[in-house]
Parts: sequence; structure tokens; C-alpha cells
Amino acid sequence: MITHILKAICVICTAACAAGAFVSCGDASGSSVRDASSTPANVTSGDTSATDLTAAEFMEKALSQAPDSLLDTATAKGDTSDYGFDKFCKKLYGGTLPDDLEDGAISYASSGGNADEVSLLKAADPARQSELTDKLKERLDMRKRDFEGYKPEELPKIEKARIFEAGGFSILVIADNAEDIEKAFKNA
Repeated sequence: MITHILKAICVICTAACAAGAFVSCGDASGSSVRDASSTPANVTSGDTSATDLTAAEFMEKALSQAPDSLLDTATAKGDTSDYGFDKFCKKLYGGTLPDDLEDGAISYASSGGNADEVSLLKAADPARQSELTDKLKERLDMRKRDFEGYKPEELPKIEKARIFEAGGFSILVIADNAEDIEKAFKNA
């Protein structure tokens, strides 16, 4: 019983630290504007067919095939806790509200000192899915700005990030093995 309580306290503390890292690394403006000429070469389109998996299940399946050891915390749509997905939605995804999404999930490095992140977003209105892909481009820009002055050694990882669509989700992957994780999502 005590072991379970200690584990729960560790999980809560980890989530609190991660939330603090997201809040402290955030951009005051909340978004940026990109024109078509500035779209990075690593933005790709893939399978946009519907999947029976939730965002959390889809992420777990892909990351089991191409794990990233720094991704140690995850939250999904419907998590209304103080450090849950629903509370971070507007800040992380440039004004997107949980009601704009059918589903979504994020897995990230709770240390705050690493840029590693996987975000999945599925629009409530499928006609607006490409808008979520654009929101993930803005999120990537924000992460780059955050780490330029904070921890520039993370920039190569951010520059190798992947943004794509698979399984009906818009997906952002920031990790040393981003290409492998992208392949895992597309094969999941």
C-alpha cells in the first residue's frame, strides 16, 4: 500500500515538474505565422485514414516500435488535471481548445531540459485537420525559440523534427530518432 502511495506521489511530482518546464519555456505571444515558403522540408503527409486507436494507444504502439528513452511522461485529451492535456492545449497548440479536437495526446521529457516531444492531434471536424498540422509547425517554431537561448545543444534535435499525418492524426516528433518514430507511426 505504501509503495503505491509513493509511486503516486512520484507521478504527481513528475507531472508538476513537467508542467513547470512547459510554462517556463513558453512563448509569450503563443504563436507564430509561417508562409508556405518557410515550410520545413521535414513536413510530410502520410496516411490520413481513420484508425480505431485512440491517440494514447496509437502513440504507445508507435513508441513501442521506436522508443525514445527521454519520453517519460504522457497525457491525453480528457485529462483535466492541472498538468493534463486539456489545460495545456491552448498554450501548446496556439489557441487550440480541447473542444476543437476529437482526440489528442502528448508524450514528453519531464526533465524540462530536453526538447523531446511527440504530439498527436485529431480535429473534431476532419475538414480542419490541416489547420492542426499548421499548429504543430507553430509548436515546433516555439520549441526552437525556447531552446535557442535556454539549451542550444538541443537545436539539432529540433531541426531534425518531423511533422506528418498518419492514422487521421497530425503528428509532431522531436527526438534524436524522429525519422524512426515517424516510420513506426506510419506502420502502426
